Amino acid sequence: MSYLVCHMEKYKRQDVSPVEKENERDEKYDATNPQIDGEKTKNNYHIISPQGKYIDFINERIKSLTLSRKLRSDAIYMNSFVLGSDGEFFKTLSKYEQRQFFEDCTNFFCDKYGRESIISAIVHEDETTPHMHLNFVPIINGKLCSKDLFDKKKLSILQTEFHEVVGKKYGLKRGKEGSQAKHLSTAEFKANKIIEEAEEIRQETLSYKQALDEAKDGKIARGKKDLKNQIVAVTAENKELTKRLDVAMGETLQMAKENKILQERNERIAKHLPVISRLQKEHPELYSELQKPKEKPKPFNSRFNSNYK
Repeated sequence: MSYLVCHMEKYKRQDVSPVEKENERDEKYDATNPQIDGEKTKNNYHIISPQGKYIDFINERIKSLTLSRKLRSDAIYMNSFVLGSDGEFFKTLSKYEQRQFFEDCTNFFCDKYGRESIISAIVHEDETTPHMHLNFVPIINGKLCSKDLFDKKKLSILQTEFHEVVGKKYGLKRGKEGSQAKHLSTAEFKANKIIEEAEEIRQETLSYKQALDEAKDGKIARGKKDLKNQIVAVTAENKELTKRLDVAMGETLQMAKENKILQERNERIAKHLPVISRLQKEHPELYSELQKPKEKPKPFNSRFNSNYK
């Protein structure tokens, strides 16, 4: 007997793009995951196609809400469900029946949470077992709130309802609590790994920023790790400062050079002004003649040719 798979992941704003890249891959996708067969990626299909980038869709949905306060930096922007069953179950279905199964899964979530909040529902057929990634914006009572939608109790109720509406129709058993993790595809684990690494980099950056701010305030770190962070941050800041100073110094020297040339030119003009003034006064015709632009002499070959035409 096969089980109905319904596994949920929660994603913050910075996590959305890596998940989208993994979900919406095409034949050009660089698949380091051995379970992904690039030649079969063209067989992946949508039940609901994304209307542009995931994050743009999410931002538009958030704009439509009446928010009483600014969103928290750790707010959940997207919930993603991996839906399906095991390979044995899909072997019993025709291609039409398989698509109908995933359409039934999608309709269940549209009815429960609203079609307007569904970002994408894509079926992956290029891995060991067909499965669907259904992504949506967690909105309840006009606000973004994944926590209210998916606490432990509500997730259990959701799984029961999903089984009653979809699972029983296809003769599937209800998934056991906490057992769905084993059904996650390698691709999903990879997406989560990308997000974890991005979060580590973000946390490291925040640590260095905090260390630098404390150093500027004259607070010297006591712990070995904190002191190391402070030294790295100050060193990096000094390198950046040195770079900016080098640029500023170069610009200053260039300006000084140009000012010197201009000053020397002005001095030469001032030196010759009395002579020019006297020439203009005593010999106006000669002065006027000197002001006329000089004609460029014709090239030798032009003069030569004109004499023998």
